[in-house]
Amino acid sequence: RTFPVLQVCTMMLATSSFKGARVNTAPRVRQVAATPQRMIAVQARKPWVKQECKPNSKPVRIPMHVRLGDTVQVIAGDDKGKVGEVVEVLTKKGKVVVREVNMTYRTVPPRGEDAAGSVIRKESPIHHSKVMLYSTKEKVASRVGHKILDDGRKVRILVKTGEVVEAAERSREPEASEEGESSE
Repeated sequence: RTFPVLQVCTMMLATSSFKGARVNTAPRVRQVAATPQRMIAVQARKPWVKQECKPNSKPVRIPMHVRLGDTVQVIAGDDKGKVGEVVEVLTKKGKVVVREVNMTYRTVPPRGEDAAGSVIRKESPIHHSKVMLYSTKEKVASRVGHKILDDGRKVRILVKTGEVVEAAERSREPEASEEGESSE
């Protein structure tokens, strides 16, 4: 039985390369015999991806079905099944930060001579397609739909239960200023 001959393409940097140096863009091509144990898939990896922009150089904002303050359930990944509140929406990346979901560790360097560094846990963003809106009354996740009410307002609804989703108000004021608390 014969196997196809694969052409493996590699790009090399010079050994004395430095930041800003020209890259040898002429690829080296060599032929490798493919075997069932060694089928190679070669793909160029970019260290970063350029952000998609509009003609006015502003970043493209990705439309999402979740908003700040929504209760969502994770439907894919390591934290599948967890329910939490959306605490941050990253519209340029199409990601959301959900409370107590996708926790990662971050090291904090010491701030002074006597202080010691520490390790903190924080939430990392996940893609908005990995979450669904969650009904706390019915305990079920659902897709989002839109409906126009009798008074002319367009609201979001849960498709499974039919209940109206009210997102948290986007106030920039601190939460400590309650109506009952006044310093006068």
